[in-house]
Amino acid sequence: MNKHNHILYIALLLISFLFQACKPNPPPPIERSSKIIKKLPSQHALVIGINKFPKLGANWRLEGAVNDAKILHKAFKQANVNTRVLLDEQATRAGFDRAWRSMLNKAKKGDIVILTFSGHGIQLNSDTLPLDELDGQDEALIFHDFNGKQGFITDDELYSLFEEASDYKIVVVIDACHSRGMVRGAKRQTLGKMRTAGNWTIKANIPQPMQGDERQTLQHVTHIMGVDEEILKISEVTFEGKQYGALSWYFSQALMGYADYNFDNYLSRSELHNFLRKKVSQKTNNLQKPKLLPRADDTLVLASAPEPLPPSPTNVIINITTEKTQIPSNLSHFRSVNTSSEFDLLFQINNNKITAFNYTGDQITEFSNQHKNWQRLIDKARLLKFLELWFNKKYKPIDIRLREGDELHQQGEILHFTIAPGDIREGLNALTIFNLTGNGELQLMYPLANYNDPLLINDFPYHMPAMQISPPFGGDNLVAILCKQAVTNLHQLLIKVQPNLPTPKQISKSLRGNTCQVGQYAFFSGNK
Repeated sequence: MNKHNHILYIALLLISFLFQACKPNPPPPIERSSKIIKKLPSQHALVIGINKFPKLGANWRLEGAVNDAKILHKAFKQANVNTRVLLDEQATRAGFDRAWRSMLNKAKKGDIVILTFSGHGIQLNSDTLPLDELDGQDEALIFHDFNGKQGFITDDELYSLFEEASDYKIVVVIDACHSRGMVRGAKRQTLGKMRTAGNWTIKANIPQPMQGDERQTLQHVTHIMGVDEEILKISEVTFEGKQYGALSWYFSQALMGYADYNFDNYLSRSELHNFLRKKVSQKTNNLQKPKLLPRADDTLVLASAPEPLPPSPTNVIINITTEKTQIPSNLSHFRSVNTSSEFDLLFQINNNKITAFNYTGDQITEFSNQHKNWQRLIDKARLLKFLELWFNKKYKPIDIRLREGDELHQQGEILHFTIAPGDIREGLNALTIFNLTGNGELQLMYPLANYNDPLLINDFPYHMPAMQISPPFGGDNLVAILCKQAVTNLHQLLIKVQPNLPTPKQISKSLRGNTCQVGQYAFFSGNK
């Protein structure tokens, strides 16, 4: 080696050293351990579920609030929580007061007390002292004995109860609403019962003005609410053939260990927020997004019970119902249902065309009355339901965001999606994206060979190329799959079948032997 070559060699070594030194280190892999890292105090729960409001009449009766209480009781039992349950006739205002006091009397200082409420919420047409409401209206939860004058508890009263119980750590889950609108317009109401009893003019019978401002956060209280804005409605939805509140259902799943991402047998605020917000939002097609206060930090608030992962069935059946039309013969993978609360798809005839709605009441497409069009929509709903079951509860939900929001998007509008794993330390970076259009066609979005898209993503969030709204209009579902290893078998399958859909068995086979997480995002479009 001559002198010049030697100098060049030294320079190259130096450049290489500097490059390695400046190169950011990859995040350390997330540690997964079943060891308990900290012993939480004892836990006590008061669970309330009210379907019946006899003094309001049959129209106000709910179907899923008692179901909520039952699944939460089961989940609390698995998590070794001392639980009191009040259902319907037991859940009066006086019954609540007695049960709350009894729970606090049995709990010790520093223990965790949990209150869950499933039922109706209302808004009062005035704000009693303190005047702390931005909209000038107090909110209230109503009990079985509500008659317009009594049998309710205002948000100010709850705030005072929690303020007085400062010796305990409190978790509050409210699966009710007091609301006036929907995110998307032009919807057919096909969901289950709404958990709002509207607006009431009531002079609150409170002995003294409540002290404190409800906008101030009590640090010993973790609030988990059904929606993130007062104007949004909460509808009951169907799980396993029965009506539930989506928040209660997934909170019970969280208690059974599905939100325990680091497997330490405890749930932090951030784990609860991450799991509940993504799962409830996905289940309700982004109509309902829970809110957690205070901010989602690493504070441990609950113990959970680990639960083994159930198998993901590939033989998924779709429930369909019809109005003024008949189901064609020779359709597969469906069952016909008559009740409005149990269907996945609804078909009605309109001007010699069939209009299809999903279970959240959104119109997803309109088509000519042909057998293949019915089957294509059944196959789409079936694939989406299977992918929801494929969701890997050992890993955080995929974060899919739409910059333009969840309103009804119009022709020509540009949409911008970003996609990221719930935690980059989990090592899920082999990305696949496809879109299922309203009429049931598949569009592979990533990776695309024409653009030399890499199979592994090194930088998240991934910003998808801009999408322009164009026909067919209706309800689309963006599906993102993140795996630990590249899924070339899946890509080959999607390329081969598109615009048709793969079967659940084909998807399952293509992902076999890999570790993957699946996320979905529903968005809706219309013609101007």
